[in-house]
This record gives sequence, C-alpha cells and structure tokens, in this order.
Amino acid sequence: MRSALCLALFLALRAAAETPVETLYVVPGSHLDIGFTATPDEVKAKRVRVLDDAIAAAQADPAFRWFEESAWTLFAWRDAHAGDRAALDALRALMKEGRISAGAAWCSPHAAAFPESLDLLFAHLDDFERIFGVRPAVAVLNDVPSYPEALVDAAARAGVRYLLIGANIAFSPPMPARLSRTPFWWESAAGNRVLAWVDDDSYTAAYTKWGIDPGTARFFGPKEFPGGEKDLDTMKRGIDARLASLAAPRGAAVVQHAFDNWDTGAAARLPAAAALWNGAGRGPRIVAGGPDVFFADLDRTHGREIPAVTGEWGGQWDTLRAANPVWTWRLQVAMRRAGTSASPEDRAALATAMEHSQGLGPGWPGMLTREQVLAHNAQVAALFLRASRVGLGDEAATALPVPRDMPRCAGEPVLLKAVLAHVRPRVRAGQPWFGPFVAGGREPADTEIHACTDLARWSGRVTLTRTSLPAGDTAVVIEVGLKGRRAGLTIAPVDSPAGRAGRWLTGTPPAYVVAPGGVRIEGLAYPVTVTADLILSWALVADGEDPEVTWLQGLALRQGRVCTFKGDVVETLAFADLYPGEPDRVTFDISLFVHE
Repeated sequence: MRSALCLALFLALRAAAETPVETLYVVPGSHLDIGFTATPDEVKAKRVRVLDDAIAAAQADPAFRWFEESAWTLFAWRDAHAGDRAALDALRALMKEGRISAGAAWCSPHAAAFPESLDLLFAHLDDFERIFGVRPAVAVLNDVPSYPEALVDAAARAGVRYLLIGANIAFSPPMPARLSRTPFWWESAAGNRVLAWVDDDSYTAAYTKWGIDPGTARFFGPKEFPGGEKDLDTMKRGIDARLASLAAPRGAAVVQHAFDNWDTGAAARLPAAAALWNGAGRGPRIVAGGPDVFFADLDRTHGREIPAVTGEWGGQWDTLRAANPVWTWRLQVAMRRAGTSASPEDRAALATAMEHSQGLGPGWPGMLTREQVLAHNAQVAALFLRASRVGLGDEAATALPVPRDMPRCAGEPVLLKAVLAHVRPRVRAGQPWFGPFVAGGREPADTEIHACTDLARWSGRVTLTRTSLPAGDTAVVIEVGLKGRRAGLTIAPVDSPAGRAGRWLTGTPPAYVVAPGGVRIEGLAYPVTVTADLILSWALVADGEDPEVTWLQGLALRQGRVCTFKGDVVETLAFADLYPGEPDRVTFDISLFVHE
C-alpha cells in the first residue's frame, strides 16, 4: 500500500513538473548599459526620452506594455521631471495598472566584486514605492552571466522573492539543462531562497530565438527566420523549437524582448504580433508585460514542487574590474563603511558604481567615437570619486591599501615547505584569457616579487608600472607555485560557504573564481588561505612541465591602450586618458596562510 502511494505521488509530481506551456510571458523593454553604447550622460538622457515614449505609447494603445529592468532609469526619469506632478501621476497610474513596470534591482551589477555590499542594490525599494506607488517583486539582472550566492541573501533581506536573469554566455559555457529556461529555487547556505529563471538565450531571446515579434526576428536572425516568410510561420518556427527545448515545462514560460539601450519601436510592434498569434488559436497564448504575474502564478501553482538548488555561481565578468583595481578597492571600502544607512543620493552613487558597464579603458571596439571614449572614462572616474567619498571622504582620490606587514623570518617554515613548490614565484604578462588569465606570456620588465616567510605564512610584494606594459590588450598575473597536482586541488571564495563546501550551482567548479575576500585552497598537504587587497580573481593552473606543480594565478591587472573607434579608426591613447584616477605604479601584496 505504501509503495503504491509513493509511486502515485511520484507520477503526480512528474506530471505536474511537465505541464505543457499554455502561457508564454513576453517581457518587452530595453537592457540598461550605462556607458556601453554611449557615454553614461548620453545613456541617461536617452533612457529618459525612451521612458517618455513608453508612457505616451501606453496612453495611446491599451495593449502596449513596457518594462524597465533597472530602477536607475526610473530615478533618472524622476530627476529629469522634478516638479512635473502631472507626468509623475501619469506614470504612477500606468504602473499601478501593470502596463509599465520595473525590476527590483538598481542595476545589473558586477556583484561578485562587491559581495558584502549587495544590499545596496535593493536599498531604494522603500523610496521607489513611495514615489511610484508600487513595489517591484522581481529582480531582473541581464547580460552578466553569473552572480554570487551572496545575491540570494541580499534579495531575501529586501523581501525580493523572484529573480529573472538574461545571461549573455558569449564568453561562457551554457547553463546545464536542469537550470536553463526552467524555474528553480536558488537557496543560499544561510537558508534564504529566490525563485529563479535563468535564460541563457539572453534578454534578446524573444526575437532571436522565439520569433516574437516576427519583423524584429527576421531582421536580427535572417538565418533562423528567412525573409519573405509569413509572420505566423516565423513565430511558429521559433515557438515550436524553443518549446521543445524546455527541460521541464510547468504550464508557463517567460522570455525577454530587449536590446542594449534601444527604444520602444520593437515593443510597439509586439501587441499586433501577440494578437495575430493568439487570434490564430495557436498555443501557447502570448501575454506581454512585466514578469511579476508569471512568477506569482508559478509560485502559487508549482512552488512546492520546484526543486531547490544550493551552490555558488560566481562572477564570470567581474574580472574586468582588474582594469581599475585601485578604484575597485576604494569602492569596496566605501561601501563597507557607508552601508545602506547612507543618504539615498549616496546609496545611488555606490550602487551605480557596481553596474557592469562601469569600467575604464579603451571601450568595446567600434562602439564609441574617440570623444565618447574619453568622455566615458572621465564620467566613470567622476562617479567612482563621488561614490568613494561616501566612505573615504577627502582621501577618496588618493587612498591606497596599507602595506601589509611582512612576516619576520623566524624558525623553519615547515608548514610552508609542505605546500609551496620549489619554483620561484613570478609575474607574467600576456594576452588576456579565461582561467588561466594568461597562458604563456612573459615577465614584464623591472618586476620582482619580494617575499618573506615564517612558519606558516608567505607574503609577497610586487610593484607594477602600468605605463610600461604593452599598449595592446594585456593581462598581468602574479603566480605562486603550489605542491600538488591540479586535479586534486579545489579553490573557492573564502566568504562563500557553498563554494568552500564544493557546491557549485552549475554542478562543476568554474575555471576561475572572483573572490575579493580571498580564496581557500584544499587538497594540499594543509589547507591554504590566500588574500590580497587589490586582486579579485584567482585560478589554479597546472604547470606545463611538472605535473606535481600547480600555479595559483592572481589576476593583478588587465588593460589596453589601443582603441578602435567608430569607423574603424585605430589609435593608441595615453594611460592617463583611459584610466583617470588609477595610479601608474601599483603595489600588490599577497599573503598565503597555511592552516594545520
């Protein structure tokens, strides 16, 4: 009898987990990049205009829907319309009706670079509700392909229960099928959880993969969606293929219809496309709007049966912060000191400094003009200074980590001898890569690691002159040789309980970890902890000649000075123009501790 009941329960749960998709929620909006497509100031001005256009379109067409993924845009719009009560009332009315909606997060961040300060992403929510009359329930984070476990705890503390991610995996492996385009409860080591949906087709998937809307689909994907095809056939081609790819459909699916800082043109075509599809009686039914209804219904109908997954995910794009390591360190200190008790204006500056396009350097090739690249870097440096002042005050422009005390050489370093290989620590520069950060490469001129040890601690110090590095895209790593085969070693952020326990969200350890608080390495004769104030990213790399040696590689710098501007104009710019506020000479201290 008991076996029969268990079998019946299993079959019922499996059937519920495979409920065919009857409703396809399409979220029309515009992905926020603060600086990728234009300077931050230009992006802000455009996003205000686009939201104005969305309000006008919603007033003219009851079927029009618009979603702003980041609160940054709503507050920029509020500031631009200060004193215009009629404009605010119009937006409040549309938001209460759900015709215009917004995500709960301030922006899509480099979250793994600032794991202690992620509450800043949600600190605006009380003000948001007071100003706009609604409280967003879903955090929508796009482009960045992974986030740290600490994000779950920050969201839970803010009362944010749902998470939608449009992951850009152009430089990353795809998500495993059990986590891709299917709901799961992402649970932290502290027991907090968010109901997550990760789309590794990214935030463009509605038209690049699903064929919605068909005109945009054929424009962006002429190979997948041939020109001259009828609109219904285009949508059927995409919808049938993507439905077949869903691992465990639960009655509904969600897909985003967005692009980088674009306008409302494609969203304006979506109501007609949805009406055409729905009017033809073809399933599933397309519903356009924000993701709140999708998650609320999914939670209500299937929440108990949706699997819970624990694990560290990481921060695959946060390595870009190595372009401005000193500014990143200043921001980390300022965020820790200020916290969420800072003023709303200060919190906004700190949260914006996390945004994934807030970096210094030559910019994405071919995207900006020379003038825009220079203006972008000046504006980002000004933001970094403004945000750093929140916690560092007058020292914000000059603060540097206090040099670490070098150990006094006392006694025989027997513990260190058990974990350190008999190879000289080294500095190497070369073409940037992903775990290893440099493969091959050479030792930059005038670099030497000064090291000292005691019984259980190794400390190394090296000063790098950034203007002496090659002008092309270059990464610089500091490497320490460890005594052990790479296959037997594990590495995880010190402050990630799941990572240290070997629980990774995707099921396999990443090629590298982003860990500003340091890393823990297991599998040597003794466990080892490694910390460095200015190094975020770490990897374990097998030695090419000696299989018993593994190099711990810390990414110290990443930079370039050769710029490709719009129109394929190539020019090498000065370091000071591309990295304003970053010191030319940077001293890196690394400490390695052996635990008995």
